[in-house]
Amino acid sequence: MKLHYAFFLPAEDHSFFSKLRDGAVDAAGSMDCAITFHPIDSDPLSFEMARYSGFDGFGLYLYEKNKNKLQYLSEILKEGIPVVQIENEVIQGSGSFFIGTNNFDVGKGIGKLALDTGIDTLNMTLVYSKKNPGVMSDRNLVEMGIKSVMGNKLSGLKTEETSLNSLDAGMLAYDLLKNDPSIDIIVLTDPNDTLVTVQAMIDMNLVGMVQIIGFGEHETIKAYIEKGVILGSIVRNPYRIGYSTVMALKEISLNGYTSAYVDTGITILSRQNP
Repeated sequence: MKLHYAFFLPAEDHSFFSKLRDGAVDAAGSMDCAITFHPIDSDPLSFEMARYSGFDGFGLYLYEKNKNKLQYLSEILKEGIPVVQIENEVIQGSGSFFIGTNNFDVGKGIGKLALDTGIDTLNMTLVYSKKNPGVMSDRNLVEMGIKSVMGNKLSGLKTEETSLNSLDAGMLAYDLLKNDPSIDIIVLTDPNDTLVTVQAMIDMNLVGMVQIIGFGEHETIKAYIEKGVILGSIVRNPYRIGYSTVMALKEISLNGYTSAYVDTGITILSRQNP
């Protein structure tokens, strides 16, 4: 009987999730297994009932440690059904595995881009987002990575947070740009936050006055990098994440364990490295 795996992903139509699905579909085709995709937020009942649905394993992307979803996940694991947690490991236990990005490398990538400013000492504001929990939950690793590259060139590091509300980032951007003249560089960890922050900077005529490091490979972000509006962007590899998740689930089904490579890597987009 063909193995069937279920992916529970946010319903948002981000390019990240689109490419993740592409990787999973290609992997399923090459490994002769079936996969289906389900929204984890808009239809929570489907996730609540997932363990009764006969799936052989799950690929799961959770935004945050929601009490109910953690309970459903615990019950899935108690049933002995393997789970691959994608980008954000909200629970640990036998039968649960992680596929995603090494956030120390994310921090190192941010540090390398920041050094490209040529500024001797930088005051940085790093904006975490609940829309990217995989980075937010590993903030210590991100900041360690930044400091390991920048050393004493980082004179100050402040952190802020944005919520799942897309308007939140816009309000924060205007507040930072208007009220904190000490900022040399703003680092975003979500594509939407990147776009609205750049728009705020353009509206306030501050292009070139404050440097921006973005997140993701949205076409508009790429265009801003090419024009010199954004210093660069940190990009994950969602296709490889999706492919690796199916590969890990199939290996668990066949062998009871997986040797899948966990760190799916990052790419640094800049004008020097388009």
